[in-house]
Amino acid sequence: MHIGELARRTGASAKAIRLYEEQGLLGPVPRQGVYRLYGERHLQQVLLIRQAQSVGFRLAELHPLLAGGEEPDWPELYQRLQGKRAALRAEIRRLQRLDAQLGRIGEEIHACIAGQPQADQALCAAEPAQRSALLHEA
Repeated sequence: MHIGELARRTGASAKAIRLYEEQGLLGPVPRQGVYRLYGERHLQQVLLIRQAQSVGFRLAELHPLLAGGEEPDWPELYQRLQGKRAALRAEIRRLQRLDAQLGRIGEEIHACIAGQPQADQALCAAEPAQRSALLHEA
């Protein structure tokens, strides 16, 4: 198949496919005159690259795993995938802590705005830098 057909079937642009080829991720691509002729193996490789990119892999990370366009190094790819998952879980935990902190700050600010009796008056009167220190003590 020609590059246009490969692009249509994979959702990758022709430019991206040429980049994958230039970086050695597709292996050798035979030519017929000036046209590249892609096979089923190339189609599967492009789909794998796009799937990996969609979950956060950069082409540079994929190169050692897919170089030469042969069968991917599945055990190594699995290990890297697990590493990505661990990093993602750590980021989720960090974001959850940040969300909780923002929630506490928001509640305090809302209490100050509403003039609620339970509002910490020292917190309401504090400058932003002092407010941050007071909130971190809580």
